[in-house]
Amino acid sequence: MSSPAMMTLTDLGGWREAANLEMPIALKQIIAFTQRDFLSWATYRTAATTQVLGILIAVFSWGVGAAYVQRPVQEMYGSDYISFLLVGVAVSNLILPLMQGIQNQLNPWTLETILMTGVNTPIFVLGNIMWTYIFSIISFIPYLFIGTSFFHATINSNPIALILAFTISAAIMMGLAMVSTGLRILTKSMDPVTWTLNVMQALFAGVAFPVVYLDTILFPGASTVSWFLPQTWVYHLCRLAMLTNPNMTDPNTMLEFLKGAVFAVVILPLGYKVFWWGVNRSKREGTLGWY
Repeated sequence: MSSPAMMTLTDLGGWREAANLEMPIALKQIIAFTQRDFLSWATYRTAATTQVLGILIAVFSWGVGAAYVQRPVQEMYGSDYISFLLVGVAVSNLILPLMQGIQNQLNPWTLETILMTGVNTPIFVLGNIMWTYIFSIISFIPYLFIGTSFFHATINSNPIALILAFTISAAIMMGLAMVSTGLRILTKSMDPVTWTLNVMQALFAGVAFPVVYLDTILFPGASTVSWFLPQTWVYHLCRLAMLTNPNMTDPNTMLEFLKGAVFAVVILPLGYKVFWWGVNRSKREGTLGWY
């Protein structure tokens, strides 16, 4: 007769087996890729340790630098510079890795291999970027803790607005990543469209300063250029959601999110079409595996 402990272990094993059977194959594949990348990262302990220490050093360096130039950022968000930059770090850690993951995993040097694996392409990409994305989220926690505790950054967020801002921003950046990937598959190098957008982002998207400041340092109306850049809306909506606790029933707030959503609705399907256009054309020309 089996003991209660043995029965419990048997039942537990049965539950796990049943859970594995019920788990969709796509989810199993994503988990397997994630476990592989985590184990690979954890195996190299010296590299992992230095990476963690590098994050902590970067946090204090960021905080000291922001504190040195601390000033009110009343023009758009009624906040201070440290809080303004902290949201920029959040965008870098929580949204940009999605774009970077697509660009790193889908490129002229890996795409032919991916298509030959038999694994669904979105699942393959998602699985390969999942650990990097999880680590980016973990990396943001010290920025949030140290920024708010030691450098007095203030986060005044609205959860609904935050979810909307994240969804819109993720769609915009993933669409841009697919445009870049589709063009790189053809050119086998950096495409001029992505290069131009990256340059414009650095100058006009308000990564490190409010875009309205361009009207002061350049000429009146210079910030108008910024609002035609999709990246501007990524930073703008995230800062609205995290710094101003926006009222989502306010028509002005709804209009801002609607403008950003228009970019997302246009760019995401466009990116998908450009990506597969690049893949199919490379197949026809026989250059898919060239690099």
